[in-house]
Amino acid sequence: MLEMVLRRVGDVSSAALERAKRALSRELEFLDIYIDYRQLEPTLKAYDWKRKQYVASKLLMDLGRVNNALTVYLVEADAYEGNLNFVFGLAMPLKGIAGVFLRRLRNEFYGWSPDEEKFMQRVEKEVLHEVGHLLGLEHCPNPKCVMSFSNSIYDVDFKEARFCNLCKLKIYRRFSA
Repeated sequence: MLEMVLRRVGDVSSAALERAKRALSRELEFLDIYIDYRQLEPTLKAYDWKRKQYVASKLLMDLGRVNNALTVYLVEADAYEGNLNFVFGLAMPLKGIAGVFLRRLRNEFYGWSPDEEKFMQRVEKEVLHEVGHLLGLEHCPNPKCVMSFSNSIYDVDFKEARFCNLCKLKIYRRFSA
């Protein structure tokens, strides 16, 4: 089995970690997933003071990988990468680390009423998406597939919290025994 650790950075609820674990376990039975409930804090050297956002790759590199396990961080912050205005998440497959940045997954970011269930669904989708990248998947042209690229929160809401048959086949060809 492939080992994976879920960790939190900032004030991320245990419920969000557990929801992410359930989604991963449902979709990827070959993963052995652990939750590290300790609350980590983001490093300021990865913060871009002009943009008021974290540089996603710098933050993930500062946080690092746990042993040989794939490591996924749920981060209560906003982040960007390269020339993008923001990212919902980032995977670094060669490093074995990924992060999902939660700030823009919350309704409140857009001035809408809070909706905890909608937020949890978005967490599931973005964690599955980034783990898909860690496992070698690229973006999928199927807009319902969790591996579809999300350019806005509407795209996240439109896709499902599951891999399409083609993406699932690619993963299982590579990782199942």
